[in-house]
Amino acid sequence: MKELSLDRKKEIMVEIMNDIDRFCRENNIKYSLYCGTLLGAVRHGGFIPWDDDLDICMLREDFEKFIKTYKNRKYYICYEPGSGNGKVFTVSGFAKVCDPNTRIDNGWSANDHGIYVDVFPIDNVPEDKKEREKYMRSLMRFNNRMYHRGKKDLLSRIKCKGHDMEWWWNKYENTIRENRYKDSKNVAHIMGCHNFHEVFSRDRFENLQDIKFEGETYLSMADPHGSLAIMFGDDYMTPPPPEKRINHGERAYGD
Repeated sequence: MKELSLDRKKEIMVEIMNDIDRFCRENNIKYSLYCGTLLGAVRHGGFIPWDDDLDICMLREDFEKFIKTYKNRKYYICYEPGSGNGKVFTVSGFAKVCDPNTRIDNGWSANDHGIYVDVFPIDNVPEDKKEREKYMRSLMRFNNRMYHRGKKDLLSRIKCKGHDMEWWWNKYENTIRENRYKDSKNVAHIMGCHNFHEVFSRDRFENLQDIKFEGETYLSMADPHGSLAIMFGDDYMTPPPPEKRINHGERAYGD
């Protein structure tokens, strides 16, 4: 395999996203462009120029339906321990839809998968702020242990307290599936990089709208500008200075 350019990597991500969008529309599964991808759609009409990934999100019920039914297609899903195209995959509480004809190398992880689109579940959380933060922190701790089980260094293995990936995965999954806050009006991307700032009213994900991205038409949560302000602050339309324009730094390979 040869190393692929960032532009080619983006083209493949759009191809994956086109298949996801088609599948979701055909099967009445709601999703939204998310995080930097939604910001790119609003601010740039596509990818943030220096970005190197594509993110979408779904309410938990749509997410569960998606990972169970998106099968026997050109692309494959990595989600639970041992999932994927017969490859090593360490979990992190969200799914990746991957291209089997490519490979990603980030230099530190045991993960082995192709170029991907990230699919984040959006979960019910308490309406009370203190209770919500306590609940989210407990799940973040499980996720942190899963993350370190995916790293190669000895310190990361020690932090997992002797438990394997599946043990921490089950702790996380069992807590999520209790769904103790099913009547809450608030939902959150619990594993998001902005943590407690990624809390939204549930109806943002129930009323979707079309949005343009790289010349394609995808779906966005209601009021994308308001949602971006929640995630990134009121100045989200102002690009960061050059020294802060960073990405994942992953190398992509393909034919």
